[in-house]
Amino acid sequence: MPMLGYRAIFAMSLAASLAACSLLPSDPTDEAQAAFDAQDYLTARDHVQTALAHDAADTRALELLARTLLAMGQGGDALVTLDRLGQSGTPPADANLLAAEGKLQTGDPVAAMELIGDDPTAEAWRLRALVAIAQGEAERAEQAYARGRRAEGPRGKLFASEATFHLGRGDLGAAEQAVALAQDVAPDRVETLFVSARLAEAQGNPVLALSNYLRIVEIVPMDRPALLAAIATSEQAELPRITRHLIAYGAATRPLDTEFVYQQARVDAWDGNWQTVRERLQAHETELAEHDPARLLYAEALLQLGQVETARAIAAPIVARRADDPAAVRLQAAIEAAS
Repeated sequence: MPMLGYRAIFAMSLAASLAACSLLPSDPTDEAQAAFDAQDYLTARDHVQTALAHDAADTRALELLARTLLAMGQGGDALVTLDRLGQSGTPPADANLLAAEGKLQTGDPVAAMELIGDDPTAEAWRLRALVAIAQGEAERAEQAYARGRRAEGPRGKLFASEATFHLGRGDLGAAEQAVALAQDVAPDRVETLFVSARLAEAQGNPVLALSNYLRIVEIVPMDRPALLAAIATSEQAELPRITRHLIAYGAATRPLDTEFVYQQARVDAWDGNWQTVRERLQAHETELAEHDPARLLYAEALLQLGQVETARAIAAPIVARRADDPAAVRLQAAIEAAS
């Protein structure tokens, strides 16, 4: 290619890079908002805390932090942030609903109900349903979800919550209807994808479940529950290459996460590398002391390496706790046979 061609390509690449940079938000609150909109709540929290470090009374940043914390299930911290927001300026129009969700997340449904009041929106009906569930009143929850379907305002979270409610009760028909509604109004929301995956699992379709979990990981790469669920469903679907890839990804992105130490050890065991299994788990023995599957795998590695009595001593208390676990029963039988 002539030199001019290289220069042209370089110039175009540089221009594209500069254009992209000019489009990126430079203000940390803008960056937090972009991350929040992308459902990347960890990044949103980091950026908004940077903004608040410069101006602790920034009302926009405080509101965004409260919403982010609620999305992460940190209701107590969200309530503290909402209090700060109330002291710093005008609270958002839905401040009571935000506080109600915070109260629900901290286990106070009575206070949550008082905050909801007579709000007529779909979000208020979702919260009323959650209050009813927390108080063990399933029929009242169903009625709240039904009212929410006809209410004004965004309904994606309501439909996903309703689907979760029906899945928990084993009513797959009602769950399927709610999932379809969620997919119609908010197909790319993580909560929609999650209930879609759970429904697919309940219907015996691990491939469809896997596709939904992978979509969540694509949207939020650090979503640990979705990644672990994707690993489990890829195994159920008998797709070992995908399982191995997901475990490798988890281990690379979460090097300090002991769950992925265990997952890597499983891969070593599949390959028959029992010495590696032993060394990997032994290096994290303290952190994995309460991780029964990892302890069972450690015992199996010792058994495979000929240390039968040590394997028995490690496995015995776990087998006693997990008498109905097929893996524990098989290991116990193997230990007895080796004895």
